[in-house]
Amino acid sequence: MGAGRFIAKTGVRLLATYFAVIILYFIVVRVLPVLAAGGDMHADPLLAALRRTGEDPRFTFWIDEAIRTYGLDRPLIPDQLFRYLRSVVMFQFGVSVYTQQPVLNEIAVRLPYTLSFYTISTILPIVIGYYLGIISAKHRGKTLDSVIVQTSVVSRILPGWLVLLLIYYGLAYLPRIYWNLQIFPLPVRAPEIGIRDWEQFRYLLWYMSPMLLAALIAWSGGWIYYIRQLVVSEMGQDYYVTAVAKGLDEKTALSRHVIPNVRPPLVMSLAYTIPDIFGGSIIFEIICNWPGIASFSYVALQTWDFPVMSAFFTISALLNVVSLFVAEIILVLVDPRIRTGG
Repeated sequence: MGAGRFIAKTGVRLLATYFAVIILYFIVVRVLPVLAAGGDMHADPLLAALRRTGEDPRFTFWIDEAIRTYGLDRPLIPDQLFRYLRSVVMFQFGVSVYTQQPVLNEIAVRLPYTLSFYTISTILPIVIGYYLGIISAKHRGKTLDSVIVQTSVVSRILPGWLVLLLIYYGLAYLPRIYWNLQIFPLPVRAPEIGIRDWEQFRYLLWYMSPMLLAALIAWSGGWIYYIRQLVVSEMGQDYYVTAVAKGLDEKTALSRHVIPNVRPPLVMSLAYTIPDIFGGSIIFEIICNWPGIASFSYVALQTWDFPVMSAFFTISALLNVVSLFVAEIILVLVDPRIRTGG
């Protein structure tokens, strides 16, 4: 099978999966509650949210916008389902019931905060894990390998939120209480949404520093251990043992034979990780009072802000599909055997 045909078939399959997931989301969130109530449309969670806000004049705009966007005066299936799919395709998610602002505007305002933290905290652990994992594999069975492995296991076991709390206690609270030092800030005054000058940007970096440190400590260990196991597994294969037995030095054998075979599973792991940059970590953002997308979506879930929930789920699903599609293309380029099943 040619590369173009393989990529096209993969794209069609992933696109069909995306729309299937979106339809399933609508059925679970909107249709099943109505069916569970014996077909009573008043059990529709979106209508319930409208009823709760109907007596407050502040939400008049939200009610009119929701009725117009989702066609709430029409049957759930197929009318509202088709309207929902159209809004997904057009990226028209309406107005947030929580802020009374267009959903895409709210996401656009918070997206830089999510990206600034999660891009760094996603890429750096992978880079650290890649190099330390290979170093550990090269020294397998030795003291250095044992130290790296045990450290990575401890890092993997410790929850990120616990590491973050320990950092706040040990490097923010205690120095301020006992020595009147401000090494890291406590999560009290979060950065303002919308950076307007250098002082606000500097405070943003300082405020984000304990979050980054906690993420590096808690999230690097899993990558170190995973990449080490991949490399060690390949180093036990006959092709590697034969290459070394014929006189090829270990460094060359690793770069020529082991690393190319490690890339496919590593690329797929990256594909599953990258979409998390959009969603972020709800626990981190709640603890740190961070004005990102994850905490905003958490509030939307609590208040049943359906437009925000739909936007968050839709964009997250789309990013997963796109990242998997890009991963498939990369895999075809680095290992042509994949498209032929060889």
